[in-house]
Amino acid sequence: MKKLILFLTIPLLLFACSNKKKGLLLFPGLLGGGDTSSNTPAAASAAASDEFSVVSLDATTGTTTTDAVATPPAVTTVTASTTTTVVNQTTANGGFNFETNVTVPVTVNLSNAQGPLANAPVTISESQSDGNTNILGQGTTNSQGTATIPISVPPSVTEVNISVIGVNPTNGEVEELTGTAPVQLTNGGAGSTPSSGTVIVAPVVTLTTDNFQPTNGCVESIDTDCDGVANLYDEFPTDNTLSATARSGRYTIAFEDLFPSAGDADLNDHTTVFSTEMDKTPDNKVKVIRGIFTHVGKGAGYNHELRLKLDVPVGAKFEISYVDGSGNPWNGCASAAKYVANTSGDCTGGNLSANALKTGLLILPSSDRTLFGKQNSPAPGAAFTANNFVRGVTANVTITFVEPVNLNTTANTVGGHLNWFLAFNQKTNGVFRQIYRPGYAFDGSGKDIYIDSKGFPWAIIVPGVFNHPTAGSDIRKASSTGYAYFNTWAESKGVEHKDWYTQITNPTYIVRVKDFYTENGFSAYLIKAVRKNIFEVSAGLILVGAAMGIFLKKRIVHKTA
Repeated sequence: MKKLILFLTIPLLLFACSNKKKGLLLFPGLLGGGDTSSNTPAAASAAASDEFSVVSLDATTGTTTTDAVATPPAVTTVTASTTTTVVNQTTANGGFNFETNVTVPVTVNLSNAQGPLANAPVTISESQSDGNTNILGQGTTNSQGTATIPISVPPSVTEVNISVIGVNPTNGEVEELTGTAPVQLTNGGAGSTPSSGTVIVAPVVTLTTDNFQPTNGCVESIDTDCDGVANLYDEFPTDNTLSATARSGRYTIAFEDLFPSAGDADLNDHTTVFSTEMDKTPDNKVKVIRGIFTHVGKGAGYNHELRLKLDVPVGAKFEISYVDGSGNPWNGCASAAKYVANTSGDCTGGNLSANALKTGLLILPSSDRTLFGKQNSPAPGAAFTANNFVRGVTANVTITFVEPVNLNTTANTVGGHLNWFLAFNQKTNGVFRQIYRPGYAFDGSGKDIYIDSKGFPWAIIVPGVFNHPTAGSDIRKASSTGYAYFNTWAESKGVEHKDWYTQITNPTYIVRVKDFYTENGFSAYLIKAVRKNIFEVSAGLILVGAAMGIFLKKRIVHKTA
């Protein structure tokens, strides 16, 4: 009976940790930032007195009330206006960055009759289909009453939620200003159909208020740790050094490895499904990065390793462990060939310097080991079933910086994603080659090194589990691709067919990875529910499984007897 209680109790405790008031977060681009160069100002403008609402927060319990909102003269009034500027999702030299994420800054201007309101906490979020709230970014208004917060969201998100916490001086009640702002607008203006595409816009929301001001001090009933982030939006309500965990959700990174040639352009030479989390401070700096990476494709003769480059001024503790396709511990990393010189922490982790982080952290070692000699890359039309599909090695990673760092730079993020790169067993001038995503490396003339003369990239990141092309299936050619809208999306610089990766027009030329990729509940549960001590919790779950096995075995023996 004690073992049964143990089995039931631990999952319930973990479940409680994962189900906070605002729900699980699913942060597609991790931290926003990237390149937000703009053109064509004022793509759209809107003004509405009822766009923003006021919610009174009970000063005792922190719960929402509704009766105080409608009782004059304590009611706060808000006049809101929103303007937008078109933002191209391009690299530093103006080229398309081949990102599906929408990456923009959201600006909030807050004032009252006396002028700008400083020190007001602002939260940007998005509402998910399951009813949960996804925290995208947080900030505080400056002396001019302005907070500019970089965000990154998937192409399905067209607007974001804005929250500003303050106090009504006429009655002392804490209140929240809430409203929405667009991050995408229909291309072509009013009357345009969705098929004509959307343009990405950076919203500027101007709020002019009566009877509203910053709290001018900590209200512990709604902000327990007094870090400026209300408990309503704080995943660490008793830790004033951290405020939220940014979760990427699931993505796939896919590489073509015949650089500097586009080769067969099938983007299946190395494919990895991954999810990441970042624990962030109230001012959007990052203290901890966690990630889970599963190798699912090796459509090439070369062997590759996946690494992460971090350009930060401090060192970090790097922790990493591996499991095989069945979830059992895997120890093949040490014997795998390595393709980057002068590295630290490969396979074992450790306390690493800032220079070691810049050289590149090993995430997945040589691909001849991590897919166990398989490829998951059949020829077009070849029989390939779930029995043929091989789930490769999974890496569990935790990076804890010595002190929080700002990752909102193009040195670290493009399109909301970190600088993952591929190194492989092919040398140029005695040095193993490396391949980066667009936006990270440029020649003397400013040309992106990793986009060829015809505009093809050597790496892309796709939301979800990507059904990568079959062997030799050029994703650009209508006659040999399952994705007829890839070119339309790329040539329109992301305006049209943002969902190209979901529009399979010829199944003959894709590998049904999404159908064959079974959820590894062990790893997926951890990345969603556990912020800290990922390896300790892993061990705990293993013990739970063992305890349940003993319990069931005794039950079976008892029944047999």
